Amino acid sequence: MNQVLLTGKISRVGHLKYSPSGLALLEFTLAVEQKAYEKVSIGYFPVVVADRLAEDLKGRLKIGMPLSIKGSLYQRMYSDRSGGKVDEIKIVLENLEEQK
Repeated sequence: MNQVLLTGKISRVGHLKYSPSGLALLEFTLAVEQKAYEKVSIGYFPVVVADRLAEDLKGRLKIGMPLSIKGSLYQRMYSDRSGGKVDEIKIVLENLEEQK
């Protein structure tokens, strides 16, 4: 099962873009408090929103907005322009809920 549940605040909002096939795509970053081994830090998780939901959220997402999200992990590996290996992991959004 590939399922992610996170609650945090938006730290970055990208622009609405369209793929060559016309699919709407919107990215944002969710800052989430993480605790491990008695240390507290902030993790920044890239979130991708696609299709109709991306168009609906355009302009509604603001930095600092608290959200709970549900999605799945998407991982890909590729070589960048200089030949270096890039391992990319993003969360593909399925559902979100504004927190008060």
